[in-house]
Amino acid sequence: MVSGYRSQGYNFDITNSTAYDQAFVYGRAVYESISRIVDEIFNEYVRRQGQTAPYFTSFCNGTTTTCSGLSQWGTVTLAQQGRTPLQILRAYYPDDVEIAETDIIANVPSSYPGTPLRLGSTGLDVQTIQTYLNRIRKNYPAIPLITDAAGTFGDSTRAAVTKFQSIFRLAADGIVGKATWYKISQLYTGVTRLAELDSEGTNLGIGTVPPSSVLRQGSRGADVITLQYLLDLIAEFYPGIPGVIQDGIFGEATRQSVIAFQQTKGLVPDGVVGTGTWRALYEAYRGIEDYVPQPGPGTDSGVIEYTVRSGDTLWLLAQRYGTTVAEIQRLNNLTGDMLNIGQVLKIPAGQTNAYFEYTVRPGDTLWLLGQRFGTTADAIKKLNGLTGDMLNVGQVLRIPS
Repeated sequence: MVSGYRSQGYNFDITNSTAYDQAFVYGRAVYESISRIVDEIFNEYVRRQGQTAPYFTSFCNGTTTTCSGLSQWGTVTLAQQGRTPLQILRAYYPDDVEIAETDIIANVPSSYPGTPLRLGSTGLDVQTIQTYLNRIRKNYPAIPLITDAAGTFGDSTRAAVTKFQSIFRLAADGIVGKATWYKISQLYTGVTRLAELDSEGTNLGIGTVPPSSVLRQGSRGADVITLQYLLDLIAEFYPGIPGVIQDGIFGEATRQSVIAFQQTKGLVPDGVVGTGTWRALYEAYRGIEDYVPQPGPGTDSGVIEYTVRSGDTLWLLAQRYGTTVAEIQRLNNLTGDMLNIGQVLKIPAGQTNAYFEYTVRPGDTLWLLGQRFGTTADAIKKLNGLTGDMLNVGQVLRIPS
């Protein structure tokens, strides 16, 4: 098919015919023209000001499909009004997003490096796993803190890997093979909400010295992002403090979180972040970084503590942790289904499903999914009750973990 753009006054045609161009298919050779274009544009990405992690963006046509992101026809309208790409992005996302450029192009960190990591291994892949596990342990405190030097697979890294494997029903050998690598990556994505618009991201400049700015409702910018990052992290350990979205805008929700923090620390609850509140925030943050949670009663027998967040239900928690509503109710002496934000629940751990869910994308095949996730096509077919190899885009599959 050739769309007749030349007949409309343009100097090009758009086709899907191999007589004119080549469509990229996963697993096939990369064409030189595609490689050249990727080299030119791959080092630009969208992020929030003050963060290094890419900002989660999505795109849909806005008619047959909709999403929490850019709309094909909506962006066309904005472009026709003369708006720049950055102005178009900010029309859909927070005002502090920016287009960043990096000269560091490396393998995707969450892709399995190809060889197992074990005691004595060194390098960026080891550092990636250490970073992931130290973050995961905030939600699974039975995992011991990694104290080895960054990028060095020592005894504490092996201990953390072994405990992670035992919790998630993997072979507890302390070696990061393909199955363990992808399970750690999956859990890290889940606990940091990387696939959501309010993801934690990776913040720049937390450092050891608080900002000198005084922030209040209406403030904007990178210092507000730092404040929101600190509040959101601290909220995980202080149930009375509500988490906030890191959008760089000091709104009412951020003000209420600041007031709750000030009340917790015995400060004047005025909702203004001055020198005293900044200092208290940093002290709390450093305390969390240095704190090694001691396993509470029942932790070793498979019980963790979970702080209820907005949108949680008993059914969702039961699905997430591979247990039942009745078991959560029993552990917490609950007589109904009502949950309160900030409520601390005991959740049976170590019972997570031996699979995770995956939504089929264009180009996926059973064989490719088996290779990607360290399993086999037959295992995926058996788990999903499939009788053939046909997959449909959007189909949800259970993948053995």
